[in-house]
Amino acid sequence: MTRSHLIIALSGKAWGRAVMACTIAAELSATGDRVTLLINECLAPLTNGAGFRSVTINESLGPLLGLYIDHLIATERPTSVVLSDYFANANFCYAVGANPRCVLLKDIATFSLDPWHFEWTGTKIDMFCGETFLLTQGSSEDCTEQFQSIPYKLRPVPIVPLGKTNGAFRNLPHISHITTGSARETRHALGISDGAKAVLFCTAKWQHAKYESRAGMRLASSLPILVAEYLSRIGQDVHLVHVGPYAYDLQGRLNGRYHWLPPLSLSRFDSILASMDLFISANISATTVTKAMVFEVPTVVLHNSILAETQEQVESALARPFSESLRLWLKDAVPLFPFVLWPLGYHRFLAPLLHNNPYVDALEFIEFLDEQRVESTLADLLFDSTRRADQLHSQTCYLKQIRSLPTGAEIIRAMMRG
Repeated sequence: MTRSHLIIALSGKAWGRAVMACTIAAELSATGDRVTLLINECLAPLTNGAGFRSVTINESLGPLLGLYIDHLIATERPTSVVLSDYFANANFCYAVGANPRCVLLKDIATFSLDPWHFEWTGTKIDMFCGETFLLTQGSSEDCTEQFQSIPYKLRPVPIVPLGKTNGAFRNLPHISHITTGSARETRHALGISDGAKAVLFCTAKWQHAKYESRAGMRLASSLPILVAEYLSRIGQDVHLVHVGPYAYDLQGRLNGRYHWLPPLSLSRFDSILASMDLFISANISATTVTKAMVFEVPTVVLHNSILAETQEQVESALARPFSESLRLWLKDAVPLFPFVLWPLGYHRFLAPLLHNNPYVDALEFIEFLDEQRVESTLADLLFDSTRRADQLHSQTCYLKQIRSLPTGAEIIRAMMRG
């Protein structure tokens, strides 16, 4: 039976969820179903070459958005509607003056991506030093009630834990095929010899933003310096490759072993990642973390659980000896706040999701101020073949579990049959 699906991704700020929506659209289309994707025009490049119909939208529709969606429903006659994230879509509606209920359609099977498992996390996000951010621009109670009214939730693994929730689907990135020879050529092009070690660190534009929070600005600019400091202690043949919109002033600290690259095409980025000896992130939810696992690159994710206004408070919280270089770094870094998604925070928000999560166990999840553990882990994963093999085995076993899950499209089709 051929079905028709309308997938709605209104927010131009929800890139990751739009990628998931496009993946599900492609999967549904591949089964022979008819798919229409309503997507914000700034995300339209995601649909290039797609085998399904896409329609772009922007803020100019304003309050007429609901009428436009009604028109699509009348012309496309979908048997299901899939929201790329109810809260992101609702916020777009609020921003343009439309009623967010316009995406909640009666008598049509409605699904929503639930990327954080909001029943566990709630809708209040901790940011910076005590600041909070609400997922919804409208009434939190109204939006939560509306979200709960959606009958089917699609929860991506990772980051949602395996085997603990309905609607869990595999969310693994598509990757390019990289040969050993091309990986070697990629390293040589960066000026990294065969005997040297290469570590990748990535940033997005929002991680370089000019935050109003003093703590946010300090952490945004100081963490890469500490990463470079740790790597500088490990060996003279360890290089840091940074892919991001802006470079950091790290050349002197790494004696010319810092290599900055601007944002790259997907195939070029895959070539870089596949050629690395190690990947470091400070964002537990970054899709690149999973991609590194797929490419069999050992992965370390840094986080922080210390809230401190002064250097003295940090030193007291650490309660263990630390180096003079870390003490000097702290002078420019404080105040500090807990984070698992640098430099925003999300520490308390994501705690229910990360607790006893095999995703966290599959990688190295380390307090970024635990310099002894950070240094020893980085050194072991770069130079100890047994330790490196153990880490890759953990990652491989976790990916095998994910691959046993259904796709988002398979869940949608199964639920509609039921």
